[in-house]
Amino acid sequence: MALTGDCMGHDWILDVLTDLRTYSHANGLLALAAKVEEALRIARLEILAVPPSGQHDADLAPPRKKAH
Repeated sequence: MALTGDCMGHDWILDVLTDLRTYSHANGLLALAAKVEEALRIARLEILAVPPSGQHDADLAPPRKKAH
């Protein structure tokens, strides 16, 4: 499911969840795969519900790793 407009900044989270679902299936973690599928559905719905204004690019970027 491709999202357009202001939703594009959230694509990274959908990619992460999709990768996790794929990994889970490939490694027999079927309960986890089912929960990730549920998370994907919820993420898509919430992303589509985000108002187009008031979002800043920094709010949409993936979290940065902390330096140790």
